[in-house]
This record gives sequence, C-alpha cells and structure tokens, in this order.
Amino acid sequence: METLLRDMKHGVRLLFKQPGFTLAALAVLALGIGANTAMFSLVNAFLLKPLTIEKPEELLGVYSRDAKKVDSYRGFSYPEFADLRDGNRVFSSLTAHNMALVGLSEDAATTRRVFADMVTSNYFSTFGVSMFRGRAFTADEERPGSGIPVVIVSHSFWKRGGADPALVGTTLRINSKLFTVVGIAPEGFSGTTALISSELYMPLGMYESLVNDFEGGARPLDRDNHALIVIGRLRPGMTREAADAQLAAQPPLDTRGDRQVLVARPLSRLSISTSPSKDDELRLPSLLLQSMAIIVLLIASMNVANMMLARGAVRRREMAIRVALGAGRRSVLAQLFTESLLLAVIGGAIGLMVAYWSTTLLIRSLAHMAPIDLVYNAAPDLRVLAVTMAFCVLSTVMFGFGPALSLSRPDVFSDLKGKDQAASGSGKFSRRNLLVIAQLALSLMLLTAAGLFLRSSLQSARIAPGLRIEQTLVVEVDPSLAGYNEARGRELYRTLIPRLASVPGVQSVDLAATVPFGMVSLGRSVQKASDAPLAPADADSGKQAGLVDTSFNIVGPEYFATMDVALLRGRVFSESETSSATAPVAILDQLAADALWPNGDAVGQHIRMTSGGANQTPRDAEVVGVVASVQQHILGTAWGPHLYVPFGQEYQSDMTLHLKVAAGSAAGEAQVLAAVRREIHAVDAALPVLAARSLRDHLEASFDLWLARTAAKMFSIFGGVALLLAVIGLYGVRAYSVSRRTREIGIRMAIGSSAGEALALVLREGLRLTAFGLGAGLLLSFGIGKLLSGMLYQVSAIDPLVFVGAPLLLTFASLLACYVPARRAARIEPMVALRYE
Repeated sequence: METLLRDMKHGVRLLFKQPGFTLAALAVLALGIGANTAMFSLVNAFLLKPLTIEKPEELLGVYSRDAKKVDSYRGFSYPEFADLRDGNRVFSSLTAHNMALVGLSEDAATTRRVFADMVTSNYFSTFGVSMFRGRAFTADEERPGSGIPVVIVSHSFWKRGGADPALVGTTLRINSKLFTVVGIAPEGFSGTTALISSELYMPLGMYESLVNDFEGGARPLDRDNHALIVIGRLRPGMTREAADAQLAAQPPLDTRGDRQVLVARPLSRLSISTSPSKDDELRLPSLLLQSMAIIVLLIASMNVANMMLARGAVRRREMAIRVALGAGRRSVLAQLFTESLLLAVIGGAIGLMVAYWSTTLLIRSLAHMAPIDLVYNAAPDLRVLAVTMAFCVLSTVMFGFGPALSLSRPDVFSDLKGKDQAASGSGKFSRRNLLVIAQLALSLMLLTAAGLFLRSSLQSARIAPGLRIEQTLVVEVDPSLAGYNEARGRELYRTLIPRLASVPGVQSVDLAATVPFGMVSLGRSVQKASDAPLAPADADSGKQAGLVDTSFNIVGPEYFATMDVALLRGRVFSESETSSATAPVAILDQLAADALWPNGDAVGQHIRMTSGGANQTPRDAEVVGVVASVQQHILGTAWGPHLYVPFGQEYQSDMTLHLKVAAGSAAGEAQVLAAVRREIHAVDAALPVLAARSLRDHLEASFDLWLARTAAKMFSIFGGVALLLAVIGLYGVRAYSVSRRTREIGIRMAIGSSAGEALALVLREGLRLTAFGLGAGLLLSFGIGKLLSGMLYQVSAIDPLVFVGAPLLLTFASLLACYVPARRAARIEPMVALRYE
C-alpha cells in the first residue's frame, strides 16, 4: 500500500508538471469513456436497472393461451380475473390492469391526450410500493360499474405541476368529468416497464364510463371482453416452474369456447401486452451502439498511446536512472501503470459528467413527443459506476500497456548517455504509425456509418409519401372526451365539416381515423369473399389462405381529393356512404388490390374483413375503387397495403380533420388554425381539440423521424469524435517525427534541398499513412454498411456519395493534420538544425 501511495503521488506530480499533455489526454479519454458510459447508461435503464418494485423476481405475468395454438394468447375479462384471484393457490397477490388513452383538460381551451392505467385496488400493494402521498384505491372503487371518479397521479406528473403539497384532494378534469386526486405514486415508479409510465392511474370501476375507441366498446363485466393484463406475486417458496405447472392443470376459466391454458411467464420490461414477450428487440441496437462507442474508446486509447510513446521517448533517461539505482522491472511497470490508471480515472470522472448531460438531453428530446411519462434518472448507479471503472481499466490497458512495456526495458548504457533509442518512432510500420493507421481505419468506418444515417435522415425529410404534405392542416377532435355518444358525435362531425370548409383559406376538408406517420395506426386483415372463411385453427396460416394484412382507415368522401391521393379505378365513397350506414363498401390501394387480384381488376369484387378488434365479426364488402398507394411509416415496412371504409359504415369517436389550405406560409397556416379553433368552439365549446398543426409539423414530430434523426446525430457525433481523435493522432505522430528528424532535415537542406522538397517529404509520409488507413477503413466500411442496411431509409448500404465523401473528408482532414508539421519542417534553418540535439 505504501508503494502504491508513493506511485500515485509521483503520478499526480507528473500530471501537474506536464499540463499540456495532461489536458489533451484527459479530453481524449473523457470523450471515449463518456461515450461508452452514456450508451451503457441507456442500456442499463432499459434492460438492467431494477424497477421501483419490491422483489421483482417474485412477479410473473399470467397469460391465457389457446390450447391448440401455442403462440395465440388473449387477455382476461374481469369475471375471469375475479375467479382466478379467488381460487388460486399460486400467488399471494394477483392484480389486473389495462392501459387507456384519456383526455386531460389543462385549461379551458387545451385538452391533452395522456395514458392512464386502469387498475385493481391491490395494484400498488402487489408491487410492494406505498403511496408517496394519499392512498391507494379501495375495493368499492374497483368494482366494475361503480363509477367513483378518483385518480392517482404519477410522481413526475406531480412535479411537473409545481409539486403542490396540497394536490391530494383537488380535482382534475378527465374526459370532461371531474376526478378527485386521492394519491401520488412513489417517485420512480413505472409499473412493470422500464423508463415509460402512465401519468394517471384510475380504478377499474371507471372503465365503463371512460371506454372509448382505443379500448373497444365492450362492458368490463362481459366475459367476452378479454382486455385485462394479469400480474401475480408468487407465494413464498413457489417457483415459476411450479406455478406454471399448477396453472396449466387447473380447470379452464371459460368453458364456452376453445379451451384456454393458463401460463406464467417473466414480465417484459419494454412492453405491456396480453401475450408474453421478451426484450430481445432492443438488444441488437443496444449492442450496435455500444460497439460503436467502444470503437471510439479504442481510437481514443490509441491516441493516448501515441502520446504516451512520444512522452516515453523523453523519459527513457529517467527510467534508465531508476534501473541503474536498483529499481526492478516490476517496480517500473507498476509506476507507469499507476500513472496511466490515474489519467484514465480522471478522464472517466469527466466522462461520467458527459454521459449525464448527453443522456438527459436525449431523453428530453423524446419526452416532448410522447403521450406517456418517461421516468429516467441520469444519476449513475453502482452498475454504471462499475462499468465506467471497467472502461477506465480497459483504456488503461489499451493505451498504457505498450508504452509501459517499452519503457520498463531501457538500454541503460545508451539511455544514460542520451542516445535516441526511440526506434518505435521511425519506419513505415513503427508502433506509432500502426496505431495511426488503425485510428484512421476505424474513423473511416464510423464516418461511413454516420454518413449513411445522415443520408437516411435527409431522405426521410424529403419523403414523397403519395399524399399531400404541404399546405395541409390536421386537427384532432374526440367527442367521446366530452361525454358524447355515437349519435351526438356523428351530428357534430356533420355540422363541423361544412363550417370548416367555409373558413377563409380552406379549399377542402374531410376526416380520417388515422394520420400517416402518427403514433396510432389501425390494421385489418382482408381476403377474397369467395375464399373459404379462415377457421381459428388456420389463423397462423393466413398467407396460405389468401389473407392480406392492411393498414386500415375510416375516411369521408372528400378525403382522397383533400390529400391528393389519386383515384386509379372505380369511384370514391358517396356522401350517403359516409353519413349513414349503407351496404358495406370499401376502397383498396394498389398494393392491396394487386395482392388479392394480381391478374384482375379489384373493382366490383367482394372482400371479407377480419381482425377488427373486440366484438368485431368478419364481414363482406364490395370494392368500389382502387387508389394510389401511400406511405404509412418512415422506417420498417413503409409502403404497405391499405384498406379504406366510409365513416358511415364504421364509427370512431377520435377523428382527425384534414384541411387543404391555400396559405403557403407558417403565419398563414397559423391564422387558419386559429380560425378553425374558433369555429369548433362555436359549434360546441365542450368539444376538445387534442391537436391542431400542419401536416408538415406532424411529420416533423413523428417518432420514426425522431429515430432516424437521432441515429444520424449519434453516429455523426461518434464519427466526428473519431475523426477528430484520428487527426490529432496523425498530427502528433507527424509533429513528433519532424522534431526527431530536425537534424536530418537540416542536413538535406544544407546540401541543396529546397523548402518545398522538405514540405513534400513530410506530407508524402503523412499521406502514405492515410492511404493505408483508408484501404483498411474501406473494408470495414463495407461491413458496417451491410450491418446497418435494415435501419436505413431509401439509402443503399454502399451509397456512392457516402463511400466517396467519407474518404475524401478523412483525406482532407489528414492533409491539414500533416501540413502544420510539414510547414514547420520547411522553415527549419540548416545551421540551427545541424546544432540540434
């Protein structure tokens, strides 16, 4: 211990003695370690950090599986849950919940769509948490149909509202009803999921009065309403395997239909679902981002290793004196490793601050577009601190091992006489040059990845989705949030559309259930009506039975004209078809029509629509038109088949009004939106406007675009940092080479070489290193391009612009890095150089 303290004191003195070297090395290490810590902090938050739950390993999800189809699951009805809770011998506590979208009135003119969790009275006690303030729900409040308007708010909701200590007991207006706040959830609580949480919690007794389009229309007491997700805490001594076996052996909860088998599975940290799921979907992107960060750390370590090698050349005399005075090699190695570890630990501490700042900024950029709480604490926990320390040790080994090994074996006689033994600094493939080549190769790989994502982001911003983007406004309203039923809702829409069409600047207006690139999408499966209906046992073989999965939308008669979606064949919906129930009709897009009738015309044919949600039975409809295909998403399967039905045929309360306007400026669109709001409130002051913006702004706020742009920013940061580090490393090597070859260059100039020849000599050697780095980097770039190809939007994995631009950028930066020492070499005075030692 005494030796360690002595080595540390000597290391600290040495760092203060060379402030230029210390600051440069710390900056490089802070970037490298900080990038890795930031990436691990996010992985930790999503996959590793324990949830704010007592003994989470005792919690299991309970799922109802079809006995004939091992991959088919459904939720539970409330009667089924009550039977299971009262008769089970597996769990000490059993709770149920279901997510709902509700409208929270923030003031007289603003209603915000938020997620609420409809829960049983023992929801919080099952998780082993106590209220931060107030109380949990009672059994009377849970009883379906009780209609007791009480609510518990999340801790972050309370903080955002000003952390009012008197919030409990006040009221919130939710779906136009007043709810009494009875409690505040504990800080950091997010249920079974990591990072995301509901803002509100409501008792299941309010389910029926709050049910809307997003939860289906069935009553909670109906045994056919399988909407609840069930979670249980195991009894002491009960294992998951034993619980699974006991659940599978008990009698079915519902004997009227196909037999269901109960299974117990671990809960997902990333999703809330009626079927078990694993968290594997996040592991690949997490691994990719962490790998990119480790490459940055590798480049940073190579950079510091070069700096250590350069510094080691002037410390050889010091080490020779130590050895001459009796110091052993182990003692010298210990001293050098202590110095390197000190440097890495200080760099890691700065990196922790970089990680804290960057991850907080990233989460905030996502929070403004999500209708759900993001519960994230950027403060490092023990795992983050341990991994940061591991990165410090890893970087110490990477940048400190080679220089320390070299310095621990001094040539005592030569070094004491001051002779230059720094052979590692000369030659085409010296240690320092090989490190620079590796830095350049890895930097080119990261630059290529950044370029591909940047091109993908630019392409996504210039999308041509097959419908009108510019001069289009979207206004979302939901009469159900004002307590209106279907009849009143239809009447409101019939009144609103002609009034909005008369607003100055509005050219046409109509409604639709969904907006492309939004967070909400609907789906239906369709097949030819002439095909045999799909039996339940054949559901998994839908493709063989001619079933086509489509994006589903409910629209009005002017929707296609308003959105400039071309009608290819047939006709659009009539006014009567969109205002009242008529014979079922549908419109397909070209992709859906080709999938069902690849060699014929779909117009006049009949389709069968299935998978319409709760209480929806398959029904036939006549295809009256075929329209052009439109883009639904930016990432993934962006262009898929679409199915449209008229508003009169199927009702949805939450609808979006689409307005085609003449205004071509943001100011003009803002004026039209203000007029639209006034007209809506003039029709019904209680009707909430959930969103009102241009379709361009809607697209800019989409999650897909955020993801594409965030990936571009992150990889650009990685690539930029890697380029900066590689250029610094190249500059350092060339500058050191010039300083060691000052006498040689002086002799060359004394015997007739010009300044231009000296300049060319240094530049030529630098470009040779760059060429080797580019060659290796291009091979790595082809590999990373193939790896990223599935995450790019309309960009080739070997995009020519990127694969030409990235090497040119690296070459230009390398030329600049070589020019400064080359210019210094060209200005050397021969007589001064000849006297140089």
